[in-house]
Amino acid sequence: MIKTEGIILKKSDLGETDRLLTIYTKDFGKIKVLAKGIKKLNSKLRYHLEPLNYSYLILVEGKSFRIIKDAVLMDQFLNIRRDLKKIGRTFDLMRLLDDLIIDEEQDENIWTLCLTTLYQINKREEVSFIVRDFRNNLIKLLGYGSKEVKSSADIY
Repeated sequence: MIKTEGIILKKSDLGETDRLLTIYTKDFGKIKVLAKGIKKLNSKLRYHLEPLNYSYLILVEGKSFRIIKDAVLMDQFLNIRRDLKKIGRTFDLMRLLDDLIIDEEQDENIWTLCLTTLYQINKREEVSFIVRDFRNNLIKLLGYGSKEVKSSADIY
């Protein structure tokens, strides 16, 4: 059994009842895991594994992917979910993280940056400077230089 904390970056349907989740974890970096039966109405994991959730995860090794056996929701970031502007900007950051991070490269600094940024966006009203700081710090941590990013157009 593998135990770790993770932030759910995205989900994609796989078959009738399963989902493939992309998660940035504290101990492994970005991983893809299989959540079997999660789309069933009586699934106990259903609400613990939504994008942007911060969860404690118990995984087992499968043939192709790790499989989620249990999850405990640590934070849903409800203030982000209640504000369309915040949720849009936060999903942009999670997509950026997913695009720039190579699978399974654990980095304590990136983990701390992600979690801290989510808590800051959840807590504050104005988030423009938090979003800009996240992008700049992520680019520096990944070694892409010290160029300051003013918008996502500077990255893509």
